[in-house]
Amino acid sequence: MSPPPLDDKLPESFFISLLPEQADVPFAPGWLQAVPVHRPEAYVLRHRQATEGHLRLLTEGLRDAAIFFLDNRGCISEWSASAERLLGYAAPEMLGQCITRFTPVMSPDGGAEQLDDQMLLALERSALLGQSETPGWQRRADGSLLWANTVLTALHDADTEDALGYACLMRDMTENKRLLDLLQELNAALETRVEERTRQLQDMNRDLEAFSSSVSHDLRAPLRHIGSFVQLLREDLGTATAPSVQRQLDTIAQAADHMGQMIDGLLDFARLGRAPLRKRPVVMADLLQSSINRALHDPALRRPEHELQWNVATELPVVQGDGLLLSQVWDNLLANALKYSRHSLPALIHIGARLEQDGPEPPRWVFWVRDNGVGFNPQRADRLFGMFQRLHRASDFEGVGIGLALCRRIIERHGGQIWADSAPKVGSTFYFSLPAG
Repeated sequence: MSPPPLDDKLPESFFISLLPEQADVPFAPGWLQAVPVHRPEAYVLRHRQATEGHLRLLTEGLRDAAIFFLDNRGCISEWSASAERLLGYAAPEMLGQCITRFTPVMSPDGGAEQLDDQMLLALERSALLGQSETPGWQRRADGSLLWANTVLTALHDADTEDALGYACLMRDMTENKRLLDLLQELNAALETRVEERTRQLQDMNRDLEAFSSSVSHDLRAPLRHIGSFVQLLREDLGTATAPSVQRQLDTIAQAADHMGQMIDGLLDFARLGRAPLRKRPVVMADLLQSSINRALHDPALRRPEHELQWNVATELPVVQGDGLLLSQVWDNLLANALKYSRHSLPALIHIGARLEQDGPEPPRWVFWVRDNGVGFNPQRADRLFGMFQRLHRASDFEGVGIGLALCRRIIERHGGQIWADSAPKVGSTFYFSLPAG
């Protein structure tokens, strides 16, 4: 059958029904039906019956949840099939029971006393606020327990606003409760492990402080004695000392001095790990210029002006960091660039920065110092930033191999990275990154 024709505007004697199956006129599925307006009472009745039928199907078909109803006194007036299925109690047993029947058990074993007024308070809250929620353990008819979330909703007549009682929705949240308890146990275990690890770190720091103190005092004393006795030997032997003996004395003195420098570097590295990081805005251009001035006035690095060319970026960013520590990074990188390019004429030092962002990673500033010095084998670059690691002979270039290790520690404490690229007899580029913003 074809649907009845509809004009753009329906007559006032018609209205559109969204429930065509309830109308008396023929229809096809999915079509809107025109229902005469002179039968509104029948339509409203059918609509109400359909709604009540849907609600009944809902209350009876729920799984892992139950809906039942209470009268104004808080006694059960309607016990649905979903409530019987969830809790195991039959309707004759529950009708007329007070809501206090569902006062939560305070512990899974049921050993703790129940607070009989808890559900009465929930009833009062729903009467005042419209709804209340009470979680807790509930006992089924077979004695088993479930963790339920009980929601009480006050019902009122739409026209008169008279109180009609309460609707109670009880949801089985046992699995959620189990997962929540498991998460809390894991968090507690994690906190215990963190506390234990913190104590271990504190013990390690105390041991490190004791070691630093021992290095600072106990190990320096033998070095001072070696230096003193070497000087006494020089005086006793006088100027007539054989060249071979003089070389041996020089070797002893240089070894003692080198050992003293290694102890100083070790202490600096240990202190750096314990020093607090005082972050504030740092103007890198000013910080770099101060480091350049120090390098130019260092007797060990000083070179004639015509043998040295600087190429410094005109604009460097402002970053968040500890200016005192970051200045040590510039000092060490500039000192290395000048030291390892001493045989290049002229020595070329390039300094710059760029803003980078890789995909979803936060942006970062990358700084670099490039020289045209002796360079190094890039396959051994991973050794550069370790303690006392050197890629060149001490007879060629002085140092103890602590500067780049300090740089790595400082940059990592700022949340950045440091790396290097090089080619033998071409030069080296040292990069370090710092978070932008």
